[in-house]
Amino acid sequence: MILFPEISLQRNDVVSLRKKIESMTPEERKQLGINKSTLWYIKKNLKNNKSFKIYDKVLTKIQ
Repeated sequence: MILFPEISLQRNDVVSLRKKIESMTPEERKQLGINKSTLWYIKKNLKNNKSFKIYDKVLTKIQ
C-alpha cells in the first residue's frame, strides 16, 4: 500500500477580486491609476488560468 501525503493548495486570490479585474473597463483602470500593460498582463494570466501576482501598490488601488 502506497501512502500519498495530503496536498493542500493555498490560493492568494479571491474569486470576487478575479471577477472585478476581469470586468474592469479601460476607464475604470485609468481612474484608479493602473497602467494599461499591468492590467493587460493580469487579465491575460487570468484568461489562461495561470497564477498571477498583484503587487501591493496595484492591489490597494483595486480594492
